[in-house]
Amino acid sequence: MTAVGPCGRPPPVVQYPLPTDRRSRMMNIAMSLNVANDRMPAADLIPRLATAGFEALDFNFSDQWNRLPDRSERAVGAWLDALAQAAQAANLPWAQAHGPFFNLFDKTPQNQAQQDFCPAAIAACGRLGVPWMVLHPGTLDGPWDRAHRRAVLQGNADFFRSLLPHCERAGVGLAVENIHADKPACPRRFGSMPEDLLDLMDALAHPLVGLCWDTGHARIMKLDQRRAVASLGSHLKAIHVQDNDGNGDDHLLPLACGKAGVNWSDVVAGLREAGYGGAFAYEVHSAFQAVPDELLDDALRHGVRIARTLLGRT
Repeated sequence: MTAVGPCGRPPPVVQYPLPTDRRSRMMNIAMSLNVANDRMPAADLIPRLATAGFEALDFNFSDQWNRLPDRSERAVGAWLDALAQAAQAANLPWAQAHGPFFNLFDKTPQNQAQQDFCPAAIAACGRLGVPWMVLHPGTLDGPWDRAHRRAVLQGNADFFRSLLPHCERAGVGLAVENIHADKPACPRRFGSMPEDLLDLMDALAHPLVGLCWDTGHARIMKLDQRRAVASLGSHLKAIHVQDNDGNGDDHLLPLACGKAGVNWSDVVAGLREAGYGGAFAYEVHSAFQAVPDELLDDALRHGVRIARTLLGRT
């Protein structure tokens, strides 16, 4: 794997060897249910997504769970059943999900509580038939020298391995997401560069562990996304499609930032070179927060048109 650069310096634009090109299946255009979290129940959003032209769903467990007024077993079951029925009626498959947010090395009570939700999130995904649940890797404060990075890698491997019995029971895989470097107590965050993720795949070597690529996080890291995405190859199981200008994790629709944003032709080329067969899944809630109710359906259709254009499906 590529050696770690000097601590404290900006991340380089790393060149990764491209794997042999493989023909990918057509990517379904998907939307995360968090796009209308505070506007309507997710079960009411699903038919509107279908009408707008979306072809699959991203179950954002974390945002949905945090808004549940009743987390009793009966209430959670009813909530999941309503989502399942709405998706089935709309003929929309579940492409992926986002699990709880936490840093696995942070043992504060609030953070630990989020970790403890992971088995429930995996079970919920299994009940709906979601194939892959996305989680973030963790980073331990330290100097990011060889010994520190080895300890961080081992801690991540141990944590994700501990979830595999739950995954095996539910038939759900874990997709570990690339993140961006914003941790002041460490020169770099584990998972912000592709070699971190590939090292983790080597350490785990399990068919129910794969990777998720977030285009906005990679833009902040100023990565060559064609080569980075292609280097993930068959490990790539899910993606988060979002845009920013490199200065913040904005979660905007593609093309919103013009030439300062993500190079979308590079992203799509990388996905095809990786042989990616999952969904082209939006995580763009910020783009819809200020949209008036009477314009929401038009805005959703606009998002579909953008995705179709980027994928050459016009």
